[in-house]
Amino acid sequence: MSSTNALTQTDRLVMQQVTGFLSNDFALEDSEGRAVAYGHTRGSAASRFFGGNRSFEITDLSGTPLFQVHDPMTLGRDRYRVTGPGGEPLAELVQRLAFFRTSVAVSVVDGSELQLDGSLSGFSFRLMAGETSVATVDRQWAGLGKALLGRSRYGLSLDPGMPELVRYAVIGSVIALDLIRAKQNRRNSN
Repeated sequence: MSSTNALTQTDRLVMQQVTGFLSNDFALEDSEGRAVAYGHTRGSAASRFFGGNRSFEITDLSGTPLFQVHDPMTLGRDRYRVTGPGGEPLAELVQRLAFFRTSVAVSVVDGSELQLDGSLSGFSFRLMAGETSVATVDRQWAGLGKALLGRSRYGLSLDPGMPELVRYAVIGSVIALDLIRAKQNRRNSN
């Protein structure tokens, strides 16, 4: 992996989500509102419609794939995978059982073990490596018009010393959080 893309050079990101009926695309922007990467929903529409396997491809501005986030259909706790552009494993994410909060264990292939904890209702989370905070994510108000169109906005602050591999795992974790939130909303509405 090389650190020549804008996504690896930006420590404060805003994830602008554009949710459609069968897609969950978004733009990753720097703190000045400039796009640094894009996320695109991949896979068949039928699979997404029936809540089956989903995947997201994150690309740089030229469309070159950087990494992917996979949401395979599982029984029990939600599991997610982050892979490189060629399918090589980067990280495994497993939702943990927790009362009144959301908790996700993130195992990066370099041996880094991260813990993502927070509240889906307030959408405020911290990613910890042991006792050290390496990232925070908070839902931000995108405006009434955007909210009515199904668009969300998340602010993400990253430790500047974070290696690219771990950075991709952290950004993949934020995407997984949004998927967990959407699944919980579907369960609550049934």
